[in-house]
Amino acid sequence: MFKILLILIFSTQIFANKIVDLYVQEGIDAVEAYINKQLISKDYWRDLLQAQDVRYGYYEDIKNLLIANKHKKTLEVYGRTETGFNLVKSYNAIMGKDGDKKVEGDLKTPIGVYTITKRFKPNDLFYGPLAYALSYPNTMDKVYQKNGYGIWIHGSPLDGSQRDPMSKGCIVLDNEKIQLLDTQLHAQNTIIIVGEDSIPQVNIDDLSVILANLYHWKKVWSDNSLESYLSFYDDSFRRFDGKGIDAFKKLKRYVFENDSKKEIKISNINIAPYPNTKGQKIFKIAFYEEYKSKKHSFNGNKELYVKLNGEKFSILVEK
Repeated sequence: MFKILLILIFSTQIFANKIVDLYVQEGIDAVEAYINKQLISKDYWRDLLQAQDVRYGYYEDIKNLLIANKHKKTLEVYGRTETGFNLVKSYNAIMGKDGDKKVEGDLKTPIGVYTITKRFKPNDLFYGPLAYALSYPNTMDKVYQKNGYGIWIHGSPLDGSQRDPMSKGCIVLDNEKIQLLDTQLHAQNTIIIVGEDSIPQVNIDDLSVILANLYHWKKVWSDNSLESYLSFYDDSFRRFDGKGIDAFKKLKRYVFENDSKKEIKISNINIAPYPNTKGQKIFKIAFYEEYKSKKHSFNGNKELYVKLNGEKFSILVEK
């Protein structure tokens, strides 16, 4: 949020003068109201993103993107620049069977958006000198009852033996390539987007709608506007614990009625297009949330999986 405020204040002289005039004439509350109005405006975000390369999303604290194409069997590495992400290297890779992973043992590489949870040296020589564990199953996978485990990016057998031309669901590189990859990554600040045939690319209009909606959702939540808040949730919504939309609404009505005053801050926003077999415009939104009310407080990472429908998103899954 602080970074956004700096951009707002210093992006144009006219805007800076507006902020100063508001502060002098009406005080800090008027300044905050004006900034909040900008943050829920699609036009504001469209102007801000004009100079950015947003093909693969919007990221505030990600340093590397990995793009895996199962059909082409490629793993692309992108590094962060001032205006987006540039391609660093493209690697040929071995991957699993066609289709999205659903159950353990189906030998498929999952389709979706994942983080690297661990960098490690495998105990089994079959997996090469180095491996990265991915966060499969993620929150959406679990809600939709996909299972399995042990999805890695890893190397090839260290004894030089031949392996199958298809993996059991992992992404496999030659050993020289995975060691080179290791020099190109900030593993703790990397996400991987895995698609079947192509990765859905993002345009500025879609991202502007998502960011404006995200801040609008936060605003009505902070303002205790229950019905406006609930309007952001899809009829098919599932919470991370499996709670459906009816149970979720019942819970939120109780919370809003008994714990009305809230202070909510969000930062480190990352928005990635989420490949899916239905071809829908689905995105994973991750951010750091600071929540404080009389009865509850929370500081930690938050995830929303949303579907874009014209000028509004609907939340499918939340953690």
